[in-house]
Amino acid sequence: MKKYLSILSLAVLFCACEDWKVTDEKQDEPAWGKASLCIENPVHEGDSLCYHIEFNLDTLAGDGQLARSLADVLRDSVFYKQGLATVQETMTAYADSMEAEWKAEMAEMYDPESEWRETLQYSYTIEGSPVENDCDSILTYQTTIDCYLGGAHGSYVIFYYNFDRNSGKLLDIRDFVPADKEKEVLKAMETQLCKDWEAKDVNELREKTGILMLGDLYLSNNFMPKGDSLSFLFNQYDIAPYAAGLIGITIKKP
Repeated sequence: MKKYLSILSLAVLFCACEDWKVTDEKQDEPAWGKASLCIENPVHEGDSLCYHIEFNLDTLAGDGQLARSLADVLRDSVFYKQGLATVQETMTAYADSMEAEWKAEMAEMYDPESEWRETLQYSYTIEGSPVENDCDSILTYQTTIDCYLGGAHGSYVIFYYNFDRNSGKLLDIRDFVPADKEKEVLKAMETQLCKDWEAKDVNELREKTGILMLGDLYLSNNFMPKGDSLSFLFNQYDIAPYAAGLIGITIKKP
C-alpha cells in the first residue's frame, strides 16, 4: 500500500501560548494510561490472507476535566461512539461494528480465484498520543489513522486536538486567530505555499502541485500550537488530490 506523506510544518502567530496561562507555574505532567485493541482474522475461512484492526491510544488517568475532555474527543470525534463509559469500551464497540461490516462485505465479494482477492486484506489502525508543542499551558494530542479498505491505495491522515490544561477546554482556531485577522492569515498562507513550492502565484501552484485544486485555503481546526506559533495540517482531499499528500504551511508573524 502506497502512502504519500509530505508534511511541511507551518506556523502562524497571533496569540502566544503564554496568553493561556492562569499562573506562571508550569502545570503538573498528567498521568497517562493506555487503551489498546488488536483484531486479526482470516478474510475467509481457510484463507491465509487476514484483515487487521488495531488501536493504540494514550489516555489520561483520573476524572479531572482535562481527562474527561480528551475522552469525549476520542469517543465523539475519533470513534464516533457516544454514551459508553470508557475509551476502551468505545474502541471495542467500534472495532466490533467494523469487523461485522467487513465480514458481510467480504462474504459477498470473496472469490478465491479472483485476481483481486488480495484487495480484501483490509487494515485499519489508529494511534493516539500527546505531542510536544513547547506550550506549557496547552496539551496537544495527535491521532494518526492508517488504513487500507480495498482499491488502488490506502489512506493516511493526521488530526490534532488542543486542550487548555487548566480548564480542560477543547480549543478552536478562533481562540488563536480572531475574525478580523482571518483574511490576513489566509493571504499569508497562500503566499507561503507559493514560496514553498516555488510557484509565482496560486494558478501556477495548482498546475504544478494540485494544491488548492479541490478547494480554497481555510482556517482549519486541524492545527497545533508550537511555542509562539501555530501549525496547520491539511489532509488528503482537504484542498488537494490524494497524490499531493499531507500539506503544511509555515507563516511568520506579520
